[in-house]
Amino acid sequence: MPAYRTNYASRGTYSTRGASSSSTWARNHNAVRHTPKVTLGPVSHTITVVLIVLLVGLIFLSQSAKVTDYDVAIAGTDTEIANLEAQRDALIVENAKITAAAADEERNEVASTMVNATAADFVKE
Repeated sequence: MPAYRTNYASRGTYSTRGASSSSTWARNHNAVRHTPKVTLGPVSHTITVVLIVLLVGLIFLSQSAKVTDYDVAIAGTDTEIANLEAQRDALIVENAKITAAAADEERNEVASTMVNATAADFVKE
């Protein structure tokens, strides 16, 4: 047996690959166990889990509120677009009326009663 194996084998802390030993410590394993300084009881664990669940719930609600805000903004924009389209349609109708009145001044009652202004000096400021 080589020298480095005999040193470990003589102490009983090293076992070869094929053989099993009753020793709990083996070569290249840490021999130190750390105990935690703070231990939590069942109540502390329960409170911690509840706080984590509440935090995840608040994050979820804040993200869903952003989606609702976007929906409200989109609905407002859709309403504004509908109002502008209604105004455009009204302006198209009015433009058609004015165009029709201007094209046929002789047969239009309003256009035939109109008189061109001659003097504008009667207006006082």
